[in-house]
Amino acid sequence: MKTKLFFLGLFLIPIILQAQVSLPYYSGFDNTAQQSGWVEFKKGSTQFSHWGYNSFSAYSAPTCISHDYSPSTGITITDNWYVSPGFVIPNGGTLDSIRYMFNGFSVPDNTDTIAIYLLTGSQNPSLASMITLLFDFRGNDYQNDYTFHKLDTIPLTGSAQSQYIAIRYRNTDCSSKWLSVNIDNVAISGMGNSSVDQYTKNQEVAIFPNPSHGFFKLDTEQLIDGVKIFNLLGQELTSSDYFFNNLNNTIEFKTEHKGVYLIQYQINGYTNTQKIILQ
Repeated sequence: MKTKLFFLGLFLIPIILQAQVSLPYYSGFDNTAQQSGWVEFKKGSTQFSHWGYNSFSAYSAPTCISHDYSPSTGITITDNWYVSPGFVIPNGGTLDSIRYMFNGFSVPDNTDTIAIYLLTGSQNPSLASMITLLFDFRGNDYQNDYTFHKLDTIPLTGSAQSQYIAIRYRNTDCSSKWLSVNIDNVAISGMGNSSVDQYTKNQEVAIFPNPSHGFFKLDTEQLIDGVKIFNLLGQELTSSDYFFNNLNNTIEFKTEHKGVYLIQYQINGYTNTQKIILQ
């Protein structure tokens, strides 16, 4: 990938960073603040099957998150992730607790997945530098008894990159296999200094001009260690291992397919992803 010096000639358009939270963190999904930063990533079907808020079966009123099957829709594979806002735990941490309830007449088989993961590097599972399975509910751990149970004290591996708790629902016959999942009361804590202040300082990056016809300038006082560009399906299109300096942070990215892309960069061991628009 070519890199060229691009002189500032247009106004600066900052890009909003992914949501970050301070630890300890708790969400019962009960209000706007507790729901803020959670994002669904649909890797399978795009209609009728998704994560949502449930006001009828919460562990702590008024709301939890839930995922149900999609009867009589003809949907086969559904693979939907619901991912928390980011946090930084350089010294490790703990998923202190999470409440779960399952119901329906079916149980997950070997092709299904009801599980909790730790994502590292990106909130989007397709862009994460590491995906760590924390708990798999298949087998005897899937109790479809309409009763809330509790997982607690699950260790989280530390990283200088931002990390995320992800809940995955994969149903290989979502039209007929009744797998209903309710999740509530997620609590996370970190060991030692888990402040996001240093992360925020290191991520003070603006990309301009945006939209662009193919040249993007990354404006930062930090040293950028690497850049990758992805499409919205999470497929890597190009990358550069060139170590940028403060005088030449320009990316040339041109393709006949105009639209929205994702640019992922690293600064001091932290990874962040932002949107760019190619005109």
